[in-house]
Amino acid sequence: MKNFFVFLILGALSIMEASAWRESKSFTLKKDELVKILIKSEGQERVLNFRWTLYTDKGLVVHESFDRFVGQHILFATHANQSFRKRLLPPKRSQKDVPYVIVVFKKFDEANATAQMDLFLIDKENRIVLDYLTKK
Repeated sequence: MKNFFVFLILGALSIMEASAWRESKSFTLKKDELVKILIKSEGQERVLNFRWTLYTDKGLVVHESFDRFVGQHILFATHANQSFRKRLLPPKRSQKDVPYVIVVFKKFDEANATAQMDLFLIDKENRIVLDYLTKK
């Protein structure tokens, strides 16, 4: 019985230490400040861009483009709709191994008119390399 509890504790610690994402980065952006990320994968190079254009009623309007597809999202820091997800490659074997990024709106600093956003790369098979280009 004692060995069972030791096994449970070690298992719980290993699960807690494993993060779902492989890479993360935080950005503090002013209005219309563009984030450019070069996505390198399987012999391809594509660019993910995103920026915010409006903050009103605690909602942040975010424009993004990836692989010639554009999108617009209204994100709320204290609501379920606080992020958007972008699939980077098609699945190889199952939907579980699809690499993607999640961009999360964390908070808005009204004094400085800046938004804090976090980017998370989920890539279980290490198929993606991110290169953070300068913000313009």
